[in-house]
Amino acid sequence: MASPTSGTSLERLAPGLERLYAGCDFASRRLSDPVRFPRRYTQRGDQEIAAVLAGSLAYGRVTLFGPVLQRLFDQLDTHGGPRAFVGRFEPNDRRVFADFRYRFNDPDDLVQLFSALRLLLERWGSLGALAARHHRGPTIQASLEGLVSELAEAAGPDLTRGTRYWLSRPSGGSACKRWCMVYRWMVRGGDEDVDLGIWPLPTSALVIPVDTHVLRIARMLGLTAAKAGSWRVAEQITGRLRELDPEDPVRFDFALAHLGISGACAGRADAELCPVCPLQSCCSG
Repeated sequence: MASPTSGTSLERLAPGLERLYAGCDFASRRLSDPVRFPRRYTQRGDQEIAAVLAGSLAYGRVTLFGPVLQRLFDQLDTHGGPRAFVGRFEPNDRRVFADFRYRFNDPDDLVQLFSALRLLLERWGSLGALAARHHRGPTIQASLEGLVSELAEAAGPDLTRGTRYWLSRPSGGSACKRWCMVYRWMVRGGDEDVDLGIWPLPTSALVIPVDTHVLRIARMLGLTAAKAGSWRVAEQITGRLRELDPEDPVRFDFALAHLGISGACAGRADAELCPVCPLQSCCSG
């Protein structure tokens, strides 16, 4: 099969992606997606803090991190919501989340993150303003690098292992899946009622969040030959998608990710799943 990234094959890929997009039940899928946490708020300050927290903890199985986030936001809401809590945060406020535990992360990590967020909000007023301040070039790379670097500096010189895990950067080679997801939530608007579109950056600059599902499907579509995610691979996949939609290259991300999350794609040829998949005609699986 010819690579979908070349001439006529790319033209064949576009209708398949449009069918996938058109058939995605965005309303029901977002109820099990971490974007539901920033979407529970109406104030921009709450939304961007909720996005950072939800994105930071969105690793592993959604059935595991979802309840952890639910409890955390319920606790923050009893103290006025994420923005109000962060705005007056002091290290002894850790008692609010003293029972917090999730895989690599514990209360010490939250203390560092909340302390850093408070400091940056005092300086900039919003994380969106900081993200925009660092933006330059065709993608969010510089913005993301600057935002996360300032968070790391504000968190202090002795970062915990868990905080370092949260603060991945393109310069380290990471695909920065969770941060790219946060940027998608905050920058895109769209007609799907998924992303919030509250940060003043161009949608064209977004980079696709590459998790195991997106990477596997991208390989089967010929968007990359890479076997592991990295920042280079994320930009490569985004570059291919940008040929289809220069102004909104990550428009298909939610539908692609949930194709894998839902189990509708087995990651290989499947006699039951493949015939009904909208991508079958352009997939090498």
